[in-house]
Amino acid sequence: MTRIELFQSLKRSELLRNTSILISGTALAQLIPILLQPILRRYYSPDIFGAYAVYLSLVGILAIISSFKYELAIILPRKNSEAANIFFLTILINIIFNILLVFIILIWKTKILHFFNLSEKFSDYLYFVPLGIFFYSFYQSINYWLIRKKGFFPISVNKFVRRGFEGCAQLIFKFAKNSHGIIFGDLVGHFANIISGIYQGRKRGLSLGLLSPGKIKYVALKYSEFPRFNVIPSFMSACSFLLPVILINKFFSSEITGFFDLSKLLLSIPLALISTSISNVLLQSISEKFKIDKSLKKDLLLILGIVSVIATVEIIVITFFGVELFKLIFGELCGFSGRISQILVWSYALNFFAASFSAIFISMNKIKLLSIWQLFYFFSILSLTLFRNYEFLDFLKIYVSIEVFCYLIIIILMIYIVLGYEKRLKTQV
Repeated sequence: MTRIELFQSLKRSELLRNTSILISGTALAQLIPILLQPILRRYYSPDIFGAYAVYLSLVGILAIISSFKYELAIILPRKNSEAANIFFLTILINIIFNILLVFIILIWKTKILHFFNLSEKFSDYLYFVPLGIFFYSFYQSINYWLIRKKGFFPISVNKFVRRGFEGCAQLIFKFAKNSHGIIFGDLVGHFANIISGIYQGRKRGLSLGLLSPGKIKYVALKYSEFPRFNVIPSFMSACSFLLPVILINKFFSSEITGFFDLSKLLLSIPLALISTSISNVLLQSISEKFKIDKSLKKDLLLILGIVSVIATVEIIVITFFGVELFKLIFGELCGFSGRISQILVWSYALNFFAASFSAIFISMNKIKLLSIWQLFYFFSILSLTLFRNYEFLDFLKIYVSIEVFCYLIIIILMIYIVLGYEKRLKTQV
């Protein structure tokens, strides 16, 4: 294929077009919190950001199970009425889950604070956790409806709306000298995201008129493999990714957690900007091609090239200039975050690879295999509790070694799945 033919092929690629829409929208959206960090980090102390990181970790972990993973099934049915009732099922489960969580916090608040090594001044943060989970999970359900409808541009718009409202609110609360401002801003952003998402969903056929109690019961049973095979492993996988923040806060201090969280924020930019967008587009694209036994090789090789370049650039920049970058952008005090980033960058680069292609498991009905890996990943990360008496940087190096090993395994599994599928297609010809 000549260069001109390759260029024309790329221009015609629906996968590349949809991915570009999501990435550009996400990039604009993510610029807002990134640009605000130097301002907010100079106002809020590292221990506040440490407590906020624990809050975000709790929301991220529990949101994974708050809808019993039924949201993943929204893209699968042929009929919109069936998909819509899966959506309504997720909202119902989400409401019940968070009402129960409120009662748990009311009863055991003191014990929860002690377990996570949070001081009493951060006790109010716990009460915001159920609301944060509800908002996050609600929008995820809308997001899968939009993916089903190939609504990648509105998904980008919604992300920009969320980050825009979040950033504005956090600045307002900062000038109002509200110590809970970063959490309030987060909730405002999620709420705006939901309002925008509902509007976009209604434009694409999501309506209360499709709601049927009988149909909800039907889809709950029909797609019961999602909660049966995916809730616990997905919960463990989320714990594996977010648990280090909680463990660092518990074993060391909220201040160190704040520095660690800043490193995570910067290293996660490729994950936030690109891998989630790629995964969403691949989920829709691979699902379609898998149903009609069409080759995936061309799309996956295109994405592999993009991901490889970005991961390589991130490793080079952070390894050689990490400490200086953090000092320049966030102040002299944050040079320690740069040192943390130089250790973390290898696991985040591999995470970027794995997250970009994670849709392979869902689209190709390999949920059980993914679940086995998630269990393995969880217990591997849980082994960090054996190293609680180590110095922080030594603890960090052990954590990265575990991460790199686990991500290499999942990448090998994805290669095995795709090669097996392509081999099957060749034998059918």
